[in-house]
Amino acid sequence: MERQQKPIYSILAHIYDTLMQDVDYEAWADYIDDLIQLHAPDSEDLLELACGTGSVALSLAELGYYRITGTDLSGTMIDKAVEKSQGLDLPVRFLRRDFLDIDLNERFDIVYLVFDSINYLHHERDILKLHEQVVSVLRPGGLFIFDFTTPAHSLQVAGHLNNEEGVSPDHYHFLRTSRYDEQSRIHTNAFNVERLTPDHSKVLETFSEVHRQKIYTFPEMKQMIRKTGFRIVQAYDEFQFTPATDNSPRITIVSEWQPIA
Repeated sequence: MERQQKPIYSILAHIYDTLMQDVDYEAWADYIDDLIQLHAPDSEDLLELACGTGSVALSLAELGYYRITGTDLSGTMIDKAVEKSQGLDLPVRFLRRDFLDIDLNERFDIVYLVFDSINYLHHERDILKLHEQVVSVLRPGGLFIFDFTTPAHSLQVAGHLNNEEGVSPDHYHFLRTSRYDEQSRIHTNAFNVERLTPDHSKVLETFSEVHRQKIYTFPEMKQMIRKTGFRIVQAYDEFQFTPATDNSPRITIVSEWQPIA
């Protein structure tokens, strides 16, 4: 049976929530909410980039005081998010958008990008383009909040994630191979996925997806942000409110765009 190579987050959308079942999305949403309340408490309109299947957006919407637009490049992920939102009567909508071409004629108080999605950008020019796109949809005084992972994180988790496997509720089996190259600082996660019959006795189709993330150091990220016109309000260690250091595995940046006079 020929294995079909798929674009990232196409077939993976079917297993994503199973793959991420150990992630506490409500706690992650609470952390984003805490950051907003600390730095921009009057914010109401939020834009999420790379929202995936919508778990963080839905958890934030449940708080009752935000209007949220969730966007993702993968139409399959957006379909899953819309499906999860049906019947919840929450102030949230989901749209298919590329965060390097947001193309929304609207302005938001907060733009946020979580779960190291920015690490999918391998070049400085794309980091700068992302910030340009955020400027196009950010209200004056608004904030851009995002997190990224550092070499310390990849060194910690690559072995743990390697050979992870599971089966989703809609009968997709997956096996992950995780490798981190310290020289290139590329973290590769390759997924072999099988669509099974409902009784799991037969493989109907096989797929593969390869995800490569560029792992940045804290000094590298700060240097790139200085070129964007954004000012770092604060950089936090992991999900804490302590300042990030060069040894932080995950860093959350809260930044504000400063128009050039």
